[in-house]
Amino acid sequence: MYNKKVYDQKHLTTTQRIRIEKGLMDGTSFASIARNIEKHPTTVAKEVKKYRFFPPRDNPDKKLQCVHFKSCQMRFLCNDKDCVKMCKSCYDVAHRISKCILICPEYHEPLCPQIQKAPYVCNGCHKVKRCEKQHAFYSAQQADEASQQLLVSCRSGINQDTVDITLLDNLISPLLKQGQSLAHIYAFHGQEIPCSRRTLYNYIDKGVFTAKNIDLRRKVRYKCKPRKKPHQNQPCGKGVSYRTYL
Repeated sequence: MYNKKVYDQKHLTTTQRIRIEKGLMDGTSFASIARNIEKHPTTVAKEVKKYRFFPPRDNPDKKLQCVHFKSCQMRFLCNDKDCVKMCKSCYDVAHRISKCILICPEYHEPLCPQIQKAPYVCNGCHKVKRCEKQHAFYSAQQADEASQQLLVSCRSGINQDTVDITLLDNLISPLLKQGQSLAHIYAFHGQEIPCSRRTLYNYIDKGVFTAKNIDLRRKVRYKCKPRKKPHQNQPCGKGVSYRTYL
């Protein structure tokens, strides 16, 4: 009997992302990379498409040859009524491109097929140095940093709709102002509250509700707990010399 392989649902680690980048540089398929990091190939494809980045072109003002150049039959785009030849045959010496590219309303900039299908990036492409099309790359370091920032942003703020916050405010704030505690409110109205008591304390502390910390009878007696501040590396000795202490 065929046993379907079960993959873990954990986030990708930095080591796994480094292996993905190395596999892309070596031209390895998504299936082979997935076997190397023990993930599903779809996970690798989504990771690359989500965290790839598009660096600016070396010469962004330079127009590239239109996608429809070979099959184009466009005429009479310019003001010269006596001109009967196809517009793509008129050459602009100053810009080194066909004149129709500058005035044609149906001009479409060509895209590299490598970034429109797997592997979706230019890692490992041998033509990347001389290719003038838009590039896309995958970097394990940038992907890991973007992933961590996304996790932090998803866990910050208020995870409730505006309507739910209004309903909670209408339920909790009047009772708190009457002198009831959150424990008492939660005991009698717990089924109507879609979050925990700890979350309610956080919402009150952030000023989400009409009721404030001063409406909590016991909290005003407690000392404020010291908050752990994020560590910042201070430049030690920068711009300091012996003369500074004289």
